Amino acid sequence: MKLTKLAWTMAVACSLTGGLPSAAHADSLKIGVIAALTGGGAPWGMAAAQGPKILASEINAKGGLDVNGKKYKVEVIAYDDQYKAADAVAAYNRLVRQDGVKYVFIMASAGALALKQNVENDKVVALTSSYSAKAVDAKSKYMFRMFSVAADYLPSLMEWIRDHYKERRTVTINPNDETGWDHAKLSEKLFKQSGFQLLGQELYERTQKDFQPMLTKLIGLKPELIDLGSTPPATAGLIVRQARELGYKGLFSKTGGAGPNEIIAAAGKEAAEGMISILYADRASEGYKRIASEYKKAVGQEPNEILVSFYDGASVLLNAIQKSGDAQDTSKVAAAFSKALPMPSVQGETLRLGGKATSGADQQIMSVMYIGVIRNGVPIVVGKAKS
Repeated sequence: MKLTKLAWTMAVACSLTGGLPSAAHADSLKIGVIAALTGGGAPWGMAAAQGPKILASEINAKGGLDVNGKKYKVEVIAYDDQYKAADAVAAYNRLVRQDGVKYVFIMASAGALALKQNVENDKVVALTSSYSAKAVDAKSKYMFRMFSVAADYLPSLMEWIRDHYKERRTVTINPNDETGWDHAKLSEKLFKQSGFQLLGQELYERTQKDFQPMLTKLIGLKPELIDLGSTPPATAGLIVRQARELGYKGLFSKTGGAGPNEIIAAAGKEAAEGMISILYADRASEGYKRIASEYKKAVGQEPNEILVSFYDGASVLLNAIQKSGDAQDTSKVAAAFSKALPMPSVQGETLRLGGKATSGADQQIMSVMYIGVIRNGVPIVVGKAKS
């Protein structure tokens, strides 16, 4: 039976409550997730929702989160914004006004920018995976960026590509929205600084499926490298497949937003061979294997590796809540991020607080980004991008 949008949203929300039976002695600590649970960004969105849920289940299994001697059941409520700002605002209002949520994860740039002032006005602690430079700035007190972003790691990644490949003639493809605009502008600057010849840039609508006219134009420029920037994974795979069908033989890179499994599934193993990609996870690490296994049990498929970032983000948030000593006072919790970090990630890397150099405020969890290359249908970690 087909679920209505409301029924689907409620079903998702109910499925993410963390697994602790009701108990009179345990109050609820509610965490909201606003993410693209359907559409092209769904691999990211489902991982965004499941990362905090997995952590919540682990904590609840041990009796809940201890904050100054008081136990809290961690409850995760996720709503679908379909990568649309209006839907993100609606989801936020429901979480904060109806569900009583004080802590929110916001996946997309469009949602983060639309809600930026709401977060500050309402004193809601929010963590975002937004790639937009505008999502966090010197005035931000309650909005935190969840991981190192393109401005942090791209210089190192592009230097690595330059040092390991001879290809220089480059074109870029990005979605036509805030995320894509920011990434296109930054990559244009850094590709040129790193010695690449930028032949052209294209923006597309997120609903687009037929890329052949655009690709015909770009391939006519005779590029040696096509960078797919911040394109969602499934869409990136579709572009790769269509470019190969048109005869393109060169390299592909994915410099923003990882998703090699979805790219390979959409493009095919042979078409995706050799793609260079930024990765959130080292899939060989024991920490990743553990939470990926939990994701697969819950969802029935392999996760997008952004799962790691949302799991780590939730870990930092809950650590900050504990350090604050008061789960109800979000001002104390926001201030306690500096006490919660540094701390280890689920993969054993060090997470630290930073971001002032790029955003004007230390409101960012600085994380390790890996450099990967797809070989024989598998993303292989070949290095780390400095940030």
